[in-house]
Amino acid sequence: MKKQPLLWGVIYLVMLLLTFTPLVLVTICLMMVPVVVMYVKLDWKRFALHHVLILLAVYVISFLLGLDFLGTVAAILFLFFLIPSLAIGVMYRKRATARAALTAGTVAMLVQLLLLLLILTVSGIHVIDELRDYMKNSLETLPAELQNLVTADQIEVALSLMTKLLPLYLIGFSLFYAIVTHWLARKALVRSGESIPGLKAAKDWMLPRSLIWYYLIALILSFIYVNPDESMIFMILLNIMPLMMFVFTIQAFGFLFFIAHHRGWSKGVPRFIAVIGILVLLFAPFLLQMVSLFGLFDVAFPIRERLKRPKG
Repeated sequence: MKKQPLLWGVIYLVMLLLTFTPLVLVTICLMMVPVVVMYVKLDWKRFALHHVLILLAVYVISFLLGLDFLGTVAAILFLFFLIPSLAIGVMYRKRATARAALTAGTVAMLVQLLLLLLILTVSGIHVIDELRDYMKNSLETLPAELQNLVTADQIEVALSLMTKLLPLYLIGFSLFYAIVTHWLARKALVRSGESIPGLKAAKDWMLPRSLIWYYLIALILSFIYVNPDESMIFMILLNIMPLMMFVFTIQAFGFLFFIAHHRGWSKGVPRFIAVIGILVLLFAPFLLQMVSLFGLFDVAFPIRERLKRPKG
């Protein structure tokens, strides 16, 4: 048991050292997991000591390898992921619900990203303008045949919409890290003997009924505010509607698992259907609204209660 925090410290050290390797896309997604595990397993003093030693080791190793900048990058990553990791770790120590842990991690990451954007803006770095320039330059690298398929006005409209979706990107980024971290950190902690609450079984997922009204209001307003240049309301709706469709799509998958449980299907059947469904939505996102309607109906009407009633 006492060796586990040391092992996770070594794993965290290796992940920081892999920042400038092809594995960075994997390690950067898992960066919060060792921090959460160590926070739950260690008291404050030992937790701080572990991280100081890890950063010192990174600086020493990067110096020996002639990569002095690696230590600075590692310190930046450490600070960036520390607060969201602590937010989840605090919930774990309190034995709060999995939803509370996910919410804490998501909100902490989102607030941190917003503060980062504010600091960059005050420093004279306008992220949205930089993002527009990056996307425009990327489009210019495409073959001439592809560039000729769309007009300059169409490209400008597309770039404008993509930059207005920045809040959605930030929320998605924050939620992704919270989910991945909770999933892996909880598994590691439970295997080590900790009692960490998990999410409800998929068949028991149920959104608050009040979300139906928010969704319907947003849907009605989306038909009214159709001009990207009309107002701030369009930008808000542009970000809210995909979120609403996403949560009701999750609800639809929950209803699928309920049906499978109610009918006595094998556990592999709904999982297989869910995986296929996710893949289809990734390649055909326009189907998201249709699938989300199943989740909407599940929340709006007592379908499950009717199915549970004995026949006859």
